Amino acid sequence: MIKVVRVSSLLLFCASLLSGPGVLAQSYPGKPIRMIVPIGAGSLTDIVGRAVAQGVSQAWGQPVVADNRAGANGTIGMEECMRAPADGYTICMTDGNIMTLNPFAYSKIPYDPLAFVPVAHLADLEVQTVAKASLPVNSLKELVEYAKARPGQIAWGSSGAGSTMHLIMEWIQARTGAKFNHIPYKSPAQLQAAMAAGEIDVTNLAPAAVPGFVKDGRVKPIAVITGKRRSSFAGDTASYSDQGFDLDFRNWLAIVLPPGAPVEIARRWNLEINKLLTDSAFAGKFLYGNALTPTGGTPEDLVAIMQVKRKLGAELAKIANLKYD
Repeated sequence: MIKVVRVSSLLLFCASLLSGPGVLAQSYPGKPIRMIVPIGAGSLTDIVGRAVAQGVSQAWGQPVVADNRAGANGTIGMEECMRAPADGYTICMTDGNIMTLNPFAYSKIPYDPLAFVPVAHLADLEVQTVAKASLPVNSLKELVEYAKARPGQIAWGSSGAGSTMHLIMEWIQARTGAKFNHIPYKSPAQLQAAMAAGEIDVTNLAPAAVPGFVKDGRVKPIAVITGKRRSSFAGDTASYSDQGFDLDFRNWLAIVLPPGAPVEIARRWNLEINKLLTDSAFAGKFLYGNALTPTGGTPEDLVAIMQVKRKLGAELAKIANLKYD
């Protein structure tokens, strides 16, 4: 049933490209649009969502109003999106963990990630692995070997069970046999304070947070997750791929429409979003300024990304024995 929904949405989208703009797309939007943001105010998802809302609002002359519906790892907001009217006047920000990890971490979720109408992949967020400056390692391989000689003694901090930091650690343990001491904190702010105080040996941070710690001489970057390409934010730090680790677990941001929404409307949004992503002022302030790499592309590209990331989400949830229920 899920596959039917996804494939039919894409077929409709392709058909609309061949037929050209329809009457609905030409008259849209005729009233304010609501953007559901399933993460709290101040998060990167929220910041980028509001920036997109403002940019599209200015282009179209209709308000696009962000509506934060946070809670339960994004499930509350996405459930609301799932049930929203499919008229194009509700649009939804989302991220990779919500769409490709939650389905495998919960026994049941109140939304179907594959049922939403795809709009656009907005950006990728790189992740840097950093070590305490006094730790005698300078690469991921050296960290693994050091930890193997000291099983359970090297403290790997995270912002909680199931966080990106935690799952990266679990993957490394499963692939290498190294054993770390997982220290979960209640928030990224607490984690960063612990790293600054020297309470933990290793963690993962967004690249935007790393330079301050490096400047103070408290940490040193030893790897960055950036896929196959060179990082734009991590200087000469070697990537996981460069160091022989094939993990590409980065969070990413995207926009979708509720199930059944008109594909013509998805196309209108996709075109406008791609204009924003290629605007140097917008990308510089809201994406590069937050160590996000703009992506863009077609709705089909977003579906392809989800297919790949769902496989990784299933693997990581199994490795970490994630059970959010």
